[in-house]
Amino acid sequence: MATITSAHLHDLLASTDRDAALVVVRGEAAVVPATPGRGGEPDDAMVITTRDAVIAELDTGANEEQLEQLAQRLDVALDSLGG
Repeated sequence: MATITSAHLHDLLASTDRDAALVVVRGEAAVVPATPGRGGEPDDAMVITTRDAVIAELDTGANEEQLEQLAQRLDVALDSLGG
């Protein structure tokens, strides 16, 4: 089962915090409303991506297929790190 899904990316993009990040903590993905390193994420959180990085990657016209593909790439990258 995937740790990172397109639903996580939807949540990240829907965040009103421009500095929101997608993190993984104890094997669970979550969106946190803070820039990494500013204290908003738990101490043991692994930052996967930020809202701005996803916007830059997908542009503003992203469709569901693009979100799925990005989620899969991020999940594979996480798996390769042992997450």
